[in-house]
Amino acid sequence: MMQEYGGTDRRGKVDRRSGWDRRKSKQNLSLLEMLTTHDIDGQCRKITIWLKQHYNFQGIGILLRDPTLSRPYFYADNVSEDILKDLDATLAQYNQTETTHNKIMFFSHTDGKIIACNPPEDHKSSEPTLLAIPLALLQHRSIGTLALVAQSAEIHRLTSEKQAQHSFVPLISVLLDNAFMHEQKDRKIRMLNLYQTVSSALGYIGDLQELLTTIVTIVTTELVCEEGSVLLHDEENNEFEFFTAVGETGQELVKLRFPADKGIAGRALRERRTIVVNDVSDSSDFYGNIDEEHDFKTESILAAPLISGEEVIGVIEAINKIGNDGFDQEDERMLLAIADEVALAVKNAKIFDYVVDSYCKIRQGLNSCKGCERPLKSWTPCVRQLDMIQ
Repeated sequence: MMQEYGGTDRRGKVDRRSGWDRRKSKQNLSLLEMLTTHDIDGQCRKITIWLKQHYNFQGIGILLRDPTLSRPYFYADNVSEDILKDLDATLAQYNQTETTHNKIMFFSHTDGKIIACNPPEDHKSSEPTLLAIPLALLQHRSIGTLALVAQSAEIHRLTSEKQAQHSFVPLISVLLDNAFMHEQKDRKIRMLNLYQTVSSALGYIGDLQELLTTIVTIVTTELVCEEGSVLLHDEENNEFEFFTAVGETGQELVKLRFPADKGIAGRALRERRTIVVNDVSDSSDFYGNIDEEHDFKTESILAAPLISGEEVIGVIEAINKIGNDGFDQEDERMLLAIADEVALAVKNAKIFDYVVDSYCKIRQGLNSCKGCERPLKSWTPCVRQLDMIQ
């Protein structure tokens, strides 16, 4: 028969451990499962389940701000994500003005605002209070905040059980840091695999348009977006030309031209840096004429300049990230790495065309060209087609 602070184990012996000690044994049963979870979403989900098993929280939120993450991360269970974002902004203000590191803070949600308050004194009050518990590692590196919504009785139980609080908070911090490290490793492996795939394409595909179409297809798949394109810069006319494009309207855009000082692509080339716009309706740089002419709706754009040495080649773009998160820093790094390879491939093709054209003129005379059309479309010299190379 269960007692207030004890129970009976499988062998019929009285378990006289404290309530926390009994909960701690349940924690150890699922610890291996949590340690072997390598993604942040899955880890947050399991942490939330574990907390619900041991405490009567009305809502649980996890706010993560770690250098290994490309953006702030919010996990919400029965609590609004907007509340978590407001809490995050409020905590940032306190960190700037007060010494709150490693201290539990209490907040109330009144009239749609997060307001700092004192710990609830009335243990019978049904009014929920929000606790913000810092998540930090032994090296004093903060990785975020654990947000718990509970009534005053449960808050009193949690804050009075110092052993419980001091045990599960470091554990949660370590579990999340472990997920961080695994995701960071997975990102590096993904980048290396992408780079290897692109490098292989550079070595085996001779036709430049086929090569760049293959690379853009790989990019749209890896970045999980709807469309992608390579725009080459015509310096003489200061225009962009769609050299290759993939997606629903891709083939319609090939050879289409527009002014190189227009659009987000124009800004990327002008400033020689990657540009991310996750809502083009808020961007004054967005050039909407192409959408209107081809009945397409651009929502987000990631554009990276194609530059080889000092030579401006053009721009590579990824269009319309699939999902609600938008393009992030990881997407930027990936596209920028591919842009270097694309720029070098186009530059080499131009040099090769120039060399072959010069060779043809020397061997056959200035006016003896047989009309081979190869500008940037093939790396095969027209002299081979004329059987002039033995």
